[in-house]
Amino acid sequence: MDADKIKNEYHRIIPNAKRLNREIISQLSHVFYQENIKLGAPLESRVKSLESIQEKMDRKNLDIQNLYQINDLVGIRVILLFSRDLKSVKEIIETNFNVIEVENTADRLSESQFGYQSTHFTITLSQSWLSIPTFSGLDNVRVEIQVRTLSQHIWAVASHQLQYKNEESVPQTLKRNIHRISALLETVDLEFERILEDREKYIKSITTDKSFLPLNVDTLQYVLDNNLPKDNKTEDENYDLLLRELLDNNINSVKSLEEFISEKYNEAMDMEKSVVQNMWERDIYYETTKERIDKGVFFSHVGLIRIMLDN
Repeated sequence: MDADKIKNEYHRIIPNAKRLNREIISQLSHVFYQENIKLGAPLESRVKSLESIQEKMDRKNLDIQNLYQINDLVGIRVILLFSRDLKSVKEIIETNFNVIEVENTADRLSESQFGYQSTHFTITLSQSWLSIPTFSGLDNVRVEIQVRTLSQHIWAVASHQLQYKNEESVPQTLKRNIHRISALLETVDLEFERILEDREKYIKSITTDKSFLPLNVDTLQYVLDNNLPKDNKTEDENYDLLLRELLDNNINSVKSLEEFISEKYNEAMDMEKSVVQNMWERDIYYETTKERIDKGVFFSHVGLIRIMLDN
């Protein structure tokens, strides 16, 4: 393709590419929330600029017939907080999209090497997505989804700035320090995994003899999950701040919190019903969404406890 054809085709298909970008970000955000995937940073995305496409074609001497052959016309980056979620995100991508190619950049490295680590998926929309009107006309656009942990992302950003993307780029006098940094970042992922495993063991240890356990962030979440409606729970419950408020009110054990909830529960739920009814009648959704109001919920778990503390 010559420069004029590339430019004309780019301007023709770019509205679809931008629409696809928005829709995938929206859908991934929803699925990640449903599957309790913890992000280390908000989802990143971009549609490749015309200048970037032309530069890539020149640099790699690409001979393509149309821009739908560009694997990363749309690019999305998923930065995870915990390495354990890498497997789940891989399954989500493979279940929901047509995966054309998968590359794990770590496969390029030997055990003694450091370098950029990320998993890249080249995908197109599956037939089930294309049957939805909002996805009409998006079947040929290829998307690259990069998935990495926050630690891996720190290395990627730092090495990009330093231009130390592989060992050959690094001055000999600095190699030892670079190896140490790379090892430390890998250790961060391993230690987070260990913390998560230990935390799960602790939560499982909360049995019928839990009543006199002191309140901490984990026992607080356990009590709220088991004593308040599931639909009220939100993604960003601030358990730490609520814990301090409860301790200031001498509610400091699992038993005392459960007794407090039992005493105040009906009053708090009546208040929620009143708020939901008012918003529904006025068609106003202040600090919430229509979906939550339609389900009859407004307050988060933390919000319900604060209502109880205030009454």
